[in-house]
Amino acid sequence: MDLMAYVPHFSEAPNVERTPIIQHVCEQPQPQDEIMNIKPGDQIWTKFCRWCLRQRVLSRKHPLTRWCLKSTTAVNYEISRHLKSHRYMIHPFSSFRIFWESLMTVFTVLALLITPVAISFYYEEHKNWHLLNDFMNAVFLCDIVMWFFTGYYDYRTKIIVLDPMIVARKYLQSYFLMDFLTITPIDFIDHFIPQSTWYCTTLNMMKILRIRNIIVYSRRLHNVFRISFQLHKIVETSMVIIMCIHWAACLEYYVPISVEKLGTLSNDSWIKSSFFQSKTSNAKRYIVCLNRAVVAFVRSAHHLEMKTSEDIALNLFITMLGFFGITYLLTQTSQLMTTFHITIKRHLKIIQQLQEYMRYKELPYSLQRRLLTFYNYRNKKRFERDKKIRDEVSPYLREELILHNYLRLINSVELFKHLPDTVIAQLTGALRSEIYMTDDKIVKAGTRGDALYFISSGTVAVYTAVGKEVCHLEDGSYFGEIALVMDTEHRIATVIAVETSEIYVLHRDTFRRFISPYPDLLNRLQNVALEHLNESLLLDAAQDLTVSSVPQYINISSIKSKKL
Repeated sequence: MDLMAYVPHFSEAPNVERTPIIQHVCEQPQPQDEIMNIKPGDQIWTKFCRWCLRQRVLSRKHPLTRWCLKSTTAVNYEISRHLKSHRYMIHPFSSFRIFWESLMTVFTVLALLITPVAISFYYEEHKNWHLLNDFMNAVFLCDIVMWFFTGYYDYRTKIIVLDPMIVARKYLQSYFLMDFLTITPIDFIDHFIPQSTWYCTTLNMMKILRIRNIIVYSRRLHNVFRISFQLHKIVETSMVIIMCIHWAACLEYYVPISVEKLGTLSNDSWIKSSFFQSKTSNAKRYIVCLNRAVVAFVRSAHHLEMKTSEDIALNLFITMLGFFGITYLLTQTSQLMTTFHITIKRHLKIIQQLQEYMRYKELPYSLQRRLLTFYNYRNKKRFERDKKIRDEVSPYLREELILHNYLRLINSVELFKHLPDTVIAQLTGALRSEIYMTDDKIVKAGTRGDALYFISSGTVAVYTAVGKEVCHLEDGSYFGEIALVMDTEHRIATVIAVETSEIYVLHRDTFRRFISPYPDLLNRLQNVALEHLNESLLLDAAQDLTVSSVPQYINISSIKSKKL
Protein backbone atom coordinates (compact mmCIF):
# COMPACT_ATOMS: atom_id res chain seq x y z
CA MET A 1 0.00 0.00 0.00
CA ASP A 2 1.53 3.26 -1.11
CA LEU A 3 0.40 6.01 1.24
CA MET A 4 2.10 8.65 -0.88
CA ALA A 5 -1.03 8.56 -2.99
CA TYR A 6 -2.76 10.46 -0.20
CA VAL A 7 -0.29 13.31 -0.53
CA PRO A 8 -1.43 15.86 -3.17
CA HIS A 9 0.83 15.72 -6.20
CA PHE A 10 -0.96 16.91 -9.30
CA SER A 11 1.78 15.99 -11.72
CA GLU A 12 1.30 12.28 -10.90
CA ALA A 13 -2.51 12.18 -10.63
CA PRO A 14 -4.29 10.28 -13.41
CA ASN A 15 -6.67 11.95 -15.87
CA VAL A 16 -5.38 15.37 -14.90
CA GLU A 17 -3.77 17.66 -17.36
CA ARG A 18 -0.08 17.79 -16.60
CA THR A 19 1.35 21.20 -15.95
CA PRO A 20 4.99 22.00 -16.50
CA ILE A 21 7.11 21.83 -13.36
CA ILE A 22 9.37 24.83 -13.11
CA GLN A 23 12.75 23.93 -11.71
CA HIS A 24 15.36 26.43 -10.66
CA VAL A 25 19.00 25.46 -10.63
CA CYS A 26 20.88 27.54 -8.06
CA GLU A 27 24.33 28.02 -9.50
CA GLN A 28 26.84 30.82 -9.39
CA PRO A 29 27.35 32.48 -12.79
CA GLN A 30 30.63 31.59 -14.42
CA PRO A 31 33.13 34.41 -13.75
CA GLN A 32 34.72 36.13 -16.69
CA ASP A 33 38.16 34.78 -17.55
CA GLU A 34 40.25 37.94 -17.24
CA ILE A 35 43.48 36.04 -17.93
CA MET A 36 42.17 35.09 -21.36
CA ASN A 37 41.43 38.74 -22.05
CA ILE A 38 44.94 39.74 -21.00
CA LYS A 39 46.70 37.00 -22.98
CA PRO A 40 44.45 36.11 -25.94
CA GLY A 41 45.55 33.71 -28.64
CA ASP A 42 46.18 30.03 -29.30
CA GLN A 43 49.93 30.07 -29.82
CA ILE A 44 52.02 27.75 -27.67
CA TRP A 45 53.93 30.63 -26.08
CA THR A 46 50.70 32.48 -25.32
CA LYS A 47 49.20 29.39 -23.70
CA PHE A 48 52.35 28.95 -21.64
CA CYS A 49 52.19 32.58 -20.50
CA ARG A 50 48.55 32.15 -19.52
CA TRP A 51 49.40 29.00 -17.57
CA CYS A 52 52.21 30.79 -15.69
CA LEU A 53 49.88 33.67 -14.92
CA ARG A 54 47.20 31.31 -13.59
CA GLN A 55 49.76 29.74 -11.26
CA ARG A 56 50.65 33.16 -9.83
CA VAL A 57 47.17 34.52 -9.19
CA LEU A 58 44.80 33.54 -6.42
CA SER A 59 43.74 29.89 -6.60
CA ARG A 60 40.06 29.24 -5.95
CA LYS A 61 40.95 25.74 -4.69
CA HIS A 62 43.52 26.97 -2.19
CA PRO A 63 42.35 25.92 1.33
CA LEU A 64 43.03 29.40 2.74
CA THR A 65 41.13 31.24 0.02
CA ARG A 66 37.69 30.69 1.52
CA TRP A 67 39.06 31.29 5.00
CA CYS A 68 40.33 34.78 4.17
CA LEU A 69 37.84 35.67 1.41
CA LYS A 70 34.31 34.91 2.46
CA SER A 71 32.44 35.01 -0.85
CA THR A 72 32.75 34.39 -4.57
CA THR A 73 32.49 38.13 -5.18
CA ALA A 74 35.47 38.75 -2.90
CA VAL A 75 37.48 36.06 -4.70
CA ASN A 76 36.69 37.53 -8.12
CA TYR A 77 37.56 41.01 -6.91
CA GLU A 78 40.89 39.81 -5.51
CA ILE A 79 41.83 38.14 -8.81
CA SER A 80 40.85 41.25 -10.75
CA ARG A 81 42.78 43.51 -8.38
CA HIS A 82 45.87 41.35 -8.71
CA LEU A 83 45.78 41.31 -12.49
CA LYS A 84 45.15 45.04 -12.83
CA SER A 85 47.54 46.41 -10.23
CA HIS A 86 50.45 44.00 -9.63
CA ARG A 87 50.31 41.34 -12.32
CA TYR A 88 53.92 40.20 -11.86
CA MET A 89 53.61 39.63 -8.13
CA ILE A 90 52.92 36.15 -6.74
CA HIS A 91 49.76 35.78 -4.71
CA PRO A 92 50.30 34.14 -1.27
CA PHE A 93 47.30 31.86 -1.94
CA SER A 94 48.40 30.79 -5.42
CA SER A 95 49.13 27.30 -6.69
CA PHE A 96 52.74 28.28 -7.31
CA ARG A 97 53.30 29.13 -3.64
CA ILE A 98 52.06 25.70 -2.59
CA PHE A 99 54.47 24.07 -5.01
CA TRP A 100 57.39 26.34 -4.09
CA GLU A 101 56.93 26.06 -0.32
CA SER A 102 56.64 22.28 -0.56
CA LEU A 103 59.77 22.11 -2.70
CA MET A 104 61.75 24.45 -0.46
CA THR A 105 60.74 22.55 2.67
CA VAL A 106 62.11 19.28 1.31
CA PHE A 107 65.20 20.93 -0.21
CA THR A 108 66.05 22.86 2.96
CA VAL A 109 65.75 19.74 5.12
CA LEU A 110 68.11 17.85 2.80
CA ALA A 111 70.52 20.81 2.67
CA LEU A 112 70.68 21.07 6.45
CA LEU A 113 71.34 17.35 6.73
CA ILE A 114 74.05 17.29 4.05
CA THR A 115 75.91 20.53 4.76
CA PRO A 116 77.51 19.74 8.17
CA VAL A 117 78.40 16.18 7.15
CA ALA A 118 80.00 17.31 3.91
CA ILE A 119 82.01 20.08 5.59
CA SER A 120 83.14 18.01 8.56
CA PHE A 121 83.71 14.48 7.23
CA TYR A 122 83.96 14.60 3.45
CA TYR A 123 85.57 17.93 2.65
CA GLU A 124 89.07 16.48 2.30
CA GLU A 125 87.83 13.63 0.12
CA HIS A 126 85.59 15.70 -2.15
CA LYS A 127 87.37 18.78 -3.43
CA ASN A 128 84.31 19.66 -5.53
CA TRP A 129 82.18 20.27 -2.47
CA HIS A 130 81.94 23.92 -3.49
CA LEU A 131 79.94 22.88 -6.58
CA LEU A 132 77.25 21.36 -4.39
CA ASN A 133 77.41 24.37 -2.12
CA ASP A 134 77.00 26.74 -5.09
CA PHE A 135 73.94 24.82 -6.21
CA MET A 136 72.35 25.10 -2.74
CA ASN A 137 73.21 28.79 -2.60
CA ALA A 138 71.58 29.32 -6.01
CA VAL A 139 68.37 27.68 -4.83
CA PHE A 140 68.35 29.68 -1.60
CA LEU A 141 69.00 32.85 -3.61
CA CYS A 142 65.92 32.04 -5.72
CA ASP A 143 63.96 31.66 -2.50
CA ILE A 144 65.12 35.11 -1.36
CA VAL A 145 64.03 36.58 -4.69
CA MET A 146 60.66 34.87 -4.38
CA TRP A 147 60.10 36.56 -1.03
CA PHE A 148 60.48 39.97 -2.73
CA PHE A 149 57.82 39.03 -5.32
CA THR A 150 55.33 37.26 -3.07
CA GLY A 151 52.54 39.13 -1.34
CA TYR A 152 51.42 38.38 2.18
CA TYR A 153 48.23 38.28 4.19
CA ASP A 154 48.13 40.83 7.00
CA TYR A 155 46.30 39.09 9.85
CA ARG A 156 45.92 42.34 11.72
CA THR A 157 44.17 44.32 8.99
CA LYS A 158 42.76 41.25 7.14
CA ILE A 159 44.19 42.57 3.85
CA ILE A 160 46.26 40.79 1.21
CA VAL A 161 49.22 43.05 0.43
CA LEU A 162 50.62 42.84 -3.13
CA ASP A 163 52.37 46.18 -3.44
CA PRO A 164 56.02 45.31 -4.27
CA MET A 165 57.41 48.26 -2.29
CA ILE A 166 55.53 47.31 0.86
CA VAL A 167 56.39 43.62 0.44
CA ALA A 168 60.09 44.37 -0.07
CA ARG A 169 60.26 46.76 2.88
CA LYS A 170 58.61 44.24 5.18
CA TYR A 171 61.00 41.47 4.12
CA LEU A 172 64.08 43.68 4.44
CA GLN A 173 63.03 44.68 7.95
CA SER A 174 62.39 41.13 9.06
CA TYR A 175 64.32 38.09 7.85
CA PHE A 176 66.28 39.23 4.81
CA LEU A 177 69.63 39.49 6.63
CA MET A 178 69.19 36.08 8.23
CA ASP A 179 68.42 34.47 4.86
CA PHE A 180 71.26 36.33 3.13
CA LEU A 181 73.83 35.01 5.62
CA THR A 182 73.01 31.46 4.54
CA ILE A 183 74.41 32.00 1.02
CA THR A 184 78.21 32.38 0.94
CA PRO A 185 79.99 32.80 -2.43
CA ILE A 186 83.13 30.80 -1.55
CA ASP A 187 84.65 31.03 -5.04
CA PHE A 188 84.19 34.80 -5.11
CA ILE A 189 85.95 35.26 -1.75
CA ASP A 190 88.70 32.79 -2.62
CA HIS A 191 89.38 34.73 -5.82
CA PHE A 192 90.34 37.80 -3.81
CA ILE A 193 91.82 36.02 -0.74
CA PRO A 194 93.95 33.06 -1.88
CA GLN A 195 93.94 29.86 0.22
CA SER A 196 90.94 31.02 2.19
CA THR A 197 88.59 28.29 1.01
CA TRP A 198 88.71 26.33 4.24
CA TYR A 199 87.95 29.38 6.35
CA CYS A 200 85.19 30.52 4.03
CA THR A 201 83.67 27.06 4.25
CA THR A 202 83.04 27.74 7.91
CA LEU A 203 80.58 30.42 6.86
CA ASN A 204 78.42 27.66 5.37
CA MET A 205 77.58 26.67 8.92
CA MET A 206 75.29 29.71 8.83
CA LYS A 207 72.88 27.55 6.85
CA ILE A 208 71.55 26.35 10.20
CA LEU A 209 69.61 29.64 10.21
CA ARG A 210 67.50 28.11 7.46
CA ILE A 211 65.73 26.06 10.10
CA ARG A 212 63.47 29.10 10.49
CA ASN A 213 62.33 28.65 6.89
CA ILE A 214 61.50 25.01 7.56
CA ILE A 215 59.29 26.02 10.48
CA VAL A 216 57.59 28.83 8.53
CA TYR A 217 56.93 26.71 5.44
CA SER A 218 55.80 23.68 7.43
CA ARG A 219 53.26 25.77 9.32
CA ARG A 220 51.85 27.12 6.08
CA LEU A 221 51.68 23.67 4.54
CA HIS A 222 50.02 22.43 7.71
CA ASN A 223 47.10 24.78 6.94
CA VAL A 224 47.18 24.10 3.20
CA PHE A 225 47.11 20.31 3.38
CA ARG A 226 44.97 20.30 6.52
CA ILE A 227 47.39 18.20 8.52
CA SER A 228 46.25 17.65 12.09
CA PHE A 229 47.77 20.02 14.60
CA GLN A 230 49.08 17.15 16.73
CA LEU A 231 50.87 15.46 13.83
CA HIS A 232 52.32 18.77 12.66
CA LYS A 233 53.61 19.59 16.14
CA ILE A 234 55.20 16.17 16.53
CA VAL A 235 56.96 16.40 13.15
CA GLU A 236 58.09 20.00 13.71
CA THR A 237 59.49 19.35 17.20
CA SER A 238 61.20 16.14 16.09
CA MET A 239 62.77 17.90 13.11
CA VAL A 240 64.17 20.74 15.25
CA ILE A 241 65.65 18.36 17.81
CA ILE A 242 67.11 16.02 15.19
CA MET A 243 68.70 18.95 13.35
CA CYS A 244 70.26 20.32 16.52
CA ILE A 245 71.73 16.96 17.55
CA HIS A 246 72.92 16.27 14.00
CA TRP A 247 74.73 19.60 13.74
CA ALA A 248 76.20 19.21 17.21
CA ALA A 249 77.59 15.79 16.23
CA CYS A 250 79.23 17.26 13.15
CA LEU A 251 80.67 20.14 15.20
CA GLU A 252 82.26 17.64 17.57
CA TYR A 253 84.57 16.65 14.72
CA TYR A 254 84.68 19.93 12.79
CA VAL A 255 86.00 22.09 15.63
CA PRO A 256 89.12 19.96 16.30
CA ILE A 257 89.76 19.69 12.56
CA SER A 258 89.57 23.49 12.25
CA VAL A 259 92.06 23.88 15.07
CA GLU A 260 94.30 21.37 13.34
CA LYS A 261 94.17 23.49 10.17
CA LEU A 262 95.46 26.39 12.22
CA GLY A 263 98.33 24.20 13.43
CA THR A 264 97.48 24.52 17.11
CA LEU A 265 95.81 21.16 17.78
CA SER A 266 97.14 19.48 20.90
CA ASN A 267 97.95 15.80 21.10
CA ASP A 268 95.54 15.62 24.03
CA SER A 269 92.57 16.28 21.70
CA TRP A 270 90.03 13.49 21.74
CA ILE A 271 90.33 12.96 17.98
CA LYS A 272 93.98 12.02 18.56
CA SER A 273 93.01 9.20 20.91
CA SER A 274 93.66 5.62 19.85
CA PHE A 275 89.94 4.84 20.17
CA PHE A 276 88.95 7.45 17.59
CA GLN A 277 91.92 6.76 15.32
CA SER A 278 90.81 3.14 15.12
CA LYS A 279 87.57 4.25 13.40
CA THR A 280 88.57 4.04 9.77
CA SER A 281 85.25 4.95 8.12
CA ASN A 282 83.43 8.25 8.30
CA ALA A 283 80.23 6.47 9.32
CA LYS A 284 81.91 5.06 12.42
CA ARG A 285 83.45 8.43 13.22
CA TYR A 286 80.04 10.08 12.88
CA ILE A 287 78.52 7.60 15.33
CA VAL A 288 81.23 8.40 17.89
CA CYS A 289 80.62 12.13 17.41
CA LEU A 290 76.88 11.58 17.70
CA ASN A 291 77.39 9.81 21.01
CA ARG A 292 79.46 12.71 22.37
CA ALA A 293 76.84 15.23 21.20
CA VAL A 294 73.96 13.37 22.87
CA VAL A 295 75.94 13.02 26.12
CA ALA A 296 76.62 16.76 26.10
CA PHE A 297 73.01 17.55 25.24
CA VAL A 298 71.70 15.71 28.29
CA ARG A 299 74.16 17.70 30.43
CA SER A 300 76.48 14.79 31.14
CA ALA A 301 79.54 16.24 29.42
CA HIS A 302 81.64 15.59 32.54
CA HIS A 303 81.71 11.94 31.46
CA LEU A 304 83.52 12.91 28.25
CA GLU A 305 87.26 13.09 27.84
CA MET A 306 87.96 16.82 27.49
CA LYS A 307 91.58 17.98 27.80
CA THR A 308 91.76 20.84 25.32
CA SER A 309 90.20 24.28 25.50
CA GLU A 310 88.28 23.86 22.22
CA ASP A 311 86.67 20.62 23.47
CA ILE A 312 85.69 22.25 26.75
CA ALA A 313 84.25 25.32 25.04
CA LEU A 314 82.32 23.29 22.47
CA ASN A 315 80.78 20.88 24.97
CA LEU A 316 79.90 23.75 27.26
CA PHE A 317 78.03 25.36 24.36
CA ILE A 318 76.27 22.08 23.50
CA THR A 319 75.33 21.58 27.16
CA MET A 320 73.74 25.02 27.28
CA LEU A 321 71.99 24.32 24.00
CA GLY A 322 70.74 21.05 25.47
CA PHE A 323 69.27 22.91 28.45
CA PHE A 324 67.26 25.17 26.15
CA GLY A 325 66.43 22.16 23.97
CA ILE A 326 64.94 20.24 26.89
CA THR A 327 62.96 23.32 27.88
CA TYR A 328 61.69 23.63 24.28
CA LEU A 329 60.79 19.95 24.21
CA LEU A 330 58.88 20.16 27.49
CA THR A 331 57.02 23.26 26.30
CA GLN A 332 56.02 21.68 22.99
CA THR A 333 55.04 18.45 24.71
CA SER A 334 52.91 20.34 27.20
CA GLN A 335 51.17 22.24 24.40
CA LEU A 336 50.66 19.01 22.49
CA MET A 337 49.24 17.18 25.49
CA THR A 338 46.92 20.11 26.14
CA THR A 339 45.43 19.81 22.66
CA PHE A 340 45.31 16.03 22.95
CA HIS A 341 43.45 16.11 26.26
CA ILE A 342 41.33 19.22 25.98
CA THR A 343 38.21 17.06 25.66
CA ILE A 344 39.44 14.67 28.32
CA LYS A 345 40.02 17.59 30.69
CA ARG A 346 36.44 18.72 30.21
CA HIS A 347 35.27 15.18 30.88
CA LEU A 348 37.47 14.88 34.00
CA LYS A 349 36.02 18.12 35.31
CA ILE A 350 32.51 16.69 34.95
CA ILE A 351 33.61 13.47 36.65
CA GLN A 352 35.13 15.47 39.51
CA GLN A 353 31.89 17.37 39.99
CA LEU A 354 29.98 14.08 39.85
CA GLN A 355 32.19 12.52 42.50
CA GLU A 356 31.70 15.52 44.77
CA TYR A 357 27.95 15.23 44.26
CA MET A 358 27.96 11.50 45.06
CA ARG A 359 29.98 12.04 48.24
CA TYR A 360 27.64 14.82 49.32
CA LYS A 361 24.56 12.67 48.70
CA GLU A 362 26.22 9.58 50.24
CA LEU A 363 25.12 7.41 47.37
CA PRO A 364 25.71 3.65 47.65
CA TYR A 365 28.75 2.22 45.88
CA SER A 366 26.72 0.32 43.27
CA LEU A 367 24.85 3.47 42.25
CA GLN A 368 28.11 5.44 42.07
CA ARG A 369 29.57 2.89 39.68
CA ARG A 370 26.50 3.07 37.44
CA LEU A 371 26.65 6.87 37.33
CA LEU A 372 30.35 6.81 36.42
CA THR A 373 29.70 4.23 33.72
CA PHE A 374 26.93 6.40 32.30
CA TYR A 375 29.10 9.52 32.06
CA ASN A 376 32.06 7.61 30.63
CA TYR A 377 29.83 6.16 27.92
CA ARG A 378 28.30 9.55 27.21
CA ASN A 379 31.74 11.09 26.82
CA LYS A 380 32.87 8.30 24.52
CA LYS A 381 29.90 8.87 22.20
CA ARG A 382 30.56 12.66 22.08
CA PHE A 383 26.93 13.65 22.63
CA GLU A 384 27.77 17.30 23.39
CA ARG A 385 29.79 17.62 20.20
CA ASP A 386 27.02 16.19 18.01
CA LYS A 387 24.41 18.41 19.61
CA LYS A 388 26.59 21.50 19.23
CA ILE A 389 27.19 20.81 15.54
CA ARG A 390 23.49 20.23 14.83
CA ASP A 391 22.53 23.43 16.66
CA GLU A 392 25.01 25.60 14.77
CA VAL A 393 24.47 24.50 11.16
CA SER A 394 21.76 25.86 8.87
CA PRO A 395 18.27 24.27 8.97
CA TYR A 396 18.67 22.64 5.56
CA LEU A 397 22.08 21.19 6.44
CA ARG A 398 20.73 20.06 9.81
CA GLU A 399 17.95 18.16 8.05
CA GLU A 400 20.47 16.42 5.77
CA LEU A 401 22.65 15.47 8.74
CA ILE A 402 19.71 14.05 10.65
CA LEU A 403 18.48 12.06 7.65
CA HIS A 404 21.96 10.65 7.12
CA ASN A 405 22.43 9.72 10.79
CA TYR A 406 19.08 7.99 11.04
CA LEU A 407 19.03 6.46 7.56
CA ARG A 408 19.27 2.94 8.98
CA LEU A 409 16.21 3.56 11.15
CA ILE A 410 14.23 4.95 8.23
CA ASN A 411 15.04 1.98 6.02
CA SER A 412 14.27 -0.67 8.65
CA VAL A 413 10.96 0.46 10.14
CA GLU A 414 8.07 -0.68 7.96
CA LEU A 415 5.75 2.20 8.87
CA PHE A 416 8.29 4.81 7.79
CA LYS A 417 8.29 3.47 4.25
CA HIS A 418 4.74 4.80 3.80
CA LEU A 419 5.32 8.33 5.03
CA PRO A 420 6.02 11.48 3.00
CA ASP A 421 9.59 12.74 3.02
CA THR A 422 8.66 15.89 4.94
CA VAL A 423 7.15 13.83 7.77
CA ILE A 424 10.20 11.55 7.88
CA ALA A 425 12.49 14.56 8.20
CA GLN A 426 10.38 15.91 11.07
CA LEU A 427 10.24 12.56 12.84
CA THR A 428 13.96 11.91 12.65
CA GLY A 429 14.58 15.38 14.04
CA ALA A 430 12.30 14.55 16.97
CA LEU A 431 14.15 11.36 17.94
CA ARG A 432 15.68 11.48 21.40
CA SER A 433 18.75 9.53 22.43
CA GLU A 434 18.57 7.66 25.75
CA ILE A 435 21.30 5.65 27.44
CA TYR A 436 20.36 2.50 29.31
CA MET A 437 22.81 0.82 31.65
CA THR A 438 23.22 -2.90 32.13
CA ASP A 439 20.08 -4.52 33.65
CA ASP A 440 17.95 -1.41 33.07
CA LYS A 441 14.38 -2.23 32.06
CA ILE A 442 13.54 -0.49 28.81
CA VAL A 443 10.07 -1.97 28.39
CA LYS A 444 8.07 -3.91 31.00
CA ALA A 445 5.53 -6.60 30.14
CA GLY A 446 1.91 -5.65 30.84
CA THR A 447 2.38 -1.91 30.41
CA ARG A 448 0.85 0.19 27.67
CA GLY A 449 3.21 1.13 24.89
CA ASP A 450 3.70 4.73 23.90
CA ALA A 451 6.98 4.82 21.93
CA LEU A 452 9.14 3.23 19.25
CA TYR A 453 12.63 2.10 20.32
CA PHE A 454 15.55 1.83 17.91
CA ILE A 455 18.84 0.32 19.08
CA SER A 456 21.69 2.51 17.87
CA SER A 457 24.38 0.59 19.75
CA GLY A 458 24.33 -2.09 22.37
CA THR A 459 22.44 -5.30 23.09
CA VAL A 460 19.07 -5.91 24.76
CA ALA A 461 17.37 -9.12 25.84
CA VAL A 462 13.68 -9.93 25.28
CA TYR A 463 11.87 -11.86 28.05
CA THR A 464 8.35 -13.23 28.19
CA ALA A 465 5.95 -12.20 30.94
CA VAL A 466 6.99 -15.29 32.95
CA GLY A 467 10.68 -14.37 32.70
CA LYS A 468 11.86 -16.71 29.94
CA GLU A 469 14.52 -15.24 27.68
CA VAL A 470 13.49 -15.30 24.03
CA CYS A 471 16.27 -13.62 22.07
CA HIS A 472 18.69 -10.74 21.87
CA LEU A 473 18.35 -7.61 19.75
CA GLU A 474 21.48 -5.72 18.72
CA ASP A 475 22.57 -2.69 16.68
CA GLY A 476 20.03 -1.75 14.02
CA SER A 477 17.09 -3.60 15.57
CA TYR A 478 13.88 -1.95 16.72
CA PHE A 479 10.71 -2.76 18.65
CA GLY A 480 7.46 -1.14 19.76
CA GLU A 481 6.46 0.62 16.53
CA ILE A 482 2.84 -0.59 16.90
CA ALA A 483 2.46 1.85 19.80
CA LEU A 484 2.83 4.77 17.40
CA VAL A 485 -0.49 4.08 15.67
CA MET A 486 -2.43 1.97 18.23
CA ASP A 487 -3.73 3.47 21.46
CA THR A 488 -4.65 0.05 22.88
CA GLU A 489 -1.27 -1.60 22.36
CA HIS A 490 0.12 -3.47 25.39
CA ARG A 491 3.59 -4.92 25.85
CA ILE A 492 3.68 -8.70 26.16
CA ALA A 493 7.42 -8.83 26.78
CA THR A 494 10.05 -7.22 28.94
CA VAL A 495 13.13 -5.74 27.29
CA ILE A 496 16.27 -5.36 29.42
CA ALA A 497 19.63 -3.89 28.48
CA VAL A 498 22.36 -6.54 28.43
CA GLU A 499 25.09 -3.89 28.18
CA THR A 500 25.27 -0.13 28.12
CA SER A 501 23.13 0.77 25.12
CA GLU A 502 22.17 3.90 23.23
CA ILE A 503 18.56 3.79 22.09
CA TYR A 504 16.61 6.30 20.03
CA VAL A 505 13.05 6.87 21.24
CA LEU A 506 10.13 8.30 19.26
CA HIS A 507 7.02 8.96 21.35
CA ARG A 508 3.49 8.49 20.08
CA ASP A 509 2.37 12.07 20.79
CA THR A 510 5.21 13.42 18.67
CA PHE A 511 4.43 10.99 15.85
CA ARG A 512 0.72 11.86 15.85
CA ARG A 513 1.47 15.59 15.79
CA PHE A 514 3.57 15.34 12.64
CA ILE A 515 1.11 13.17 10.67
CA SER A 516 -1.95 15.18 11.72
CA PRO A 517 -1.85 17.45 8.60
CA TYR A 518 -2.50 14.39 6.38
CA PRO A 519 -6.16 13.25 6.49
CA ASP A 520 -6.86 9.53 6.88
CA LEU A 521 -3.12 8.80 7.09
CA LEU A 522 -3.44 7.40 10.62
CA ASN A 523 -6.14 4.91 9.62
CA ARG A 524 -4.05 3.73 6.68
CA LEU A 525 -1.04 3.33 8.92
CA GLN A 526 -3.10 1.26 11.36
CA ASN A 527 -4.05 -1.10 8.53
CA VAL A 528 -0.41 -1.39 7.49
CA ALA A 529 0.60 -2.03 11.10
CA LEU A 530 -1.93 -4.81 11.51
CA GLU A 531 -0.87 -6.45 8.24
CA HIS A 532 2.75 -6.26 9.29
CA LEU A 533 1.82 -7.55 12.75
CA ASN A 534 0.32 -10.71 11.27
CA GLU A 535 3.31 -11.31 9.04
CA SER A 536 6.01 -10.48 11.61
CA LEU A 537 7.74 -12.76 14.06
CA LEU A 538 5.33 -13.24 16.96
CA LEU A 539 6.61 -13.66 20.48
CA ASP A 540 4.85 -17.01 20.87
CA ALA A 541 6.43 -18.30 17.70
CA ALA A 542 9.79 -17.12 18.90
CA GLN A 543 9.82 -19.36 21.96
CA ASP A 544 11.90 -21.91 20.06
CA LEU A 545 14.61 -19.38 19.19
CA THR A 546 17.95 -19.81 20.87
CA VAL A 547 19.53 -16.89 22.67
CA SER A 548 22.26 -16.72 20.03
CA SER A 549 19.73 -15.86 17.34
CA VAL A 550 19.70 -12.17 16.54
CA PRO A 551 16.56 -11.14 14.63
CA GLN A 552 16.13 -7.66 13.18
CA TYR A 553 12.65 -7.32 14.63
CA ILE A 554 10.42 -9.19 17.04
CA ASN A 555 6.86 -8.30 17.95
CA ILE A 556 6.35 -7.49 21.61
CA SER A 557 2.87 -5.97 21.18
CA SER A 558 -0.65 -7.16 21.84
CA ILE A 559 -3.75 -5.38 20.49
CA LYS A 560 -6.69 -5.88 22.83
CA SER A 561 -9.18 -4.00 20.70
CA LYS A 562 -8.88 -2.81 17.17
CA LYS A 563 -10.16 0.60 16.24
CA LEU A 564 -9.94 1.29 12.54
